[in-house]
Amino acid sequence: MKAYKLVQWGQPGQYVDVPKPEPGPGDVLIRMKAAGLCRSDLDMVDSKPGSAPYANSLDPGYILGHENAGYVEEVGSAVADLKIGEAVVVHHMRHCGNCEYCTDNAEQHCEAFKRNAIGMTRGCGMDGGLAEYLLVPRTEVISIGDGDPVLYAPLTDAGVTAYHAVQTAVPRLKPGTSAALIGIGGLGTYGVQFIKLLSSARIFAVDNNPRRLQTAEEVGADEAVLFEGDGTAAAEQILSQTGGRGVDVIIDFVGTADTLKLSAKISRPRGRIVLVGMQGGTLEVGWGLLATGCEFAISLGSTRQDLREVCALARSGKLRIDVERFAFDELDEAYDALRTGRLNGRAVVVFP
Repeated sequence: MKAYKLVQWGQPGQYVDVPKPEPGPGDVLIRMKAAGLCRSDLDMVDSKPGSAPYANSLDPGYILGHENAGYVEEVGSAVADLKIGEAVVVHHMRHCGNCEYCTDNAEQHCEAFKRNAIGMTRGCGMDGGLAEYLLVPRTEVISIGDGDPVLYAPLTDAGVTAYHAVQTAVPRLKPGTSAALIGIGGLGTYGVQFIKLLSSARIFAVDNNPRRLQTAEEVGADEAVLFEGDGTAAAEQILSQTGGRGVDVIIDFVGTADTLKLSAKISRPRGRIVLVGMQGGTLEVGWGLLATGCEFAISLGSTRQDLREVCALARSGKLRIDVERFAFDELDEAYDALRTGRLNGRAVVVFP
């Protein structure tokens, strides 16, 4: 079958021919219909040998693609609850089911698949869905009924990762509180929607692109804040619009030094900063540098239950899902559009 592999660090992915996988007793073979593309794909192919967080933790030679949806092609002998042709999505994070994290409802931290600062996932250290077929354990497949795999594919990472980050902060978002989301790209657009659905908080959307800020307002943001330079003006605007109070919850989907500094500047005492973005920034903390009682957390991935809940929201028509479609042989064009910021929605590769 045709597949798109990261063959060597620091080099673009390549189309290759690989054997079609065969399911074991507990496996499901999926005929791929849609695979979403992610900024982390570019981070991986751009990685220099030995560099963090990918090239110092993983071996190259795997098929890319970690936002995957399609149709059941074949099932193993022990799989009795899925039908051939059924539409499904795949939870991209692997889990062993046995370690203390898996048994404590925190499977995204699974020790068996952790590699330094990251966890191995499909399309990140092991074969993903940029291929004609994808083989996965039954335990990591979720049926979407009559849902369109093209629309559901981006939910399996961009959507569900944002959802998990928001869920960690929702208890803070009581009536009268506020939240700032930094980076209104593939994840941030979903983040705005989830906070709108799950709380009554006033939402500040922060981005350096006016077009993305317009999208944020369309999906529920109350205030649009343009990030320019080092973010000083954005911090001043947010503090002014909150009467100097600051913000109760900040979710940073970018993760540069400047966005983290902005997070610290606008946080209220007893606030919560949630870091999702992996752009390598760091934050200096200490008395006078961070609001008293402020919590800082790094949000990693999601759980299968998170994905079930996100799919349920999509099924009920609660989510706006913007996609830009590309054919499987247009991957180079799709990644270039992602790299240069020319996309209107999530890039999704659509298979025949």
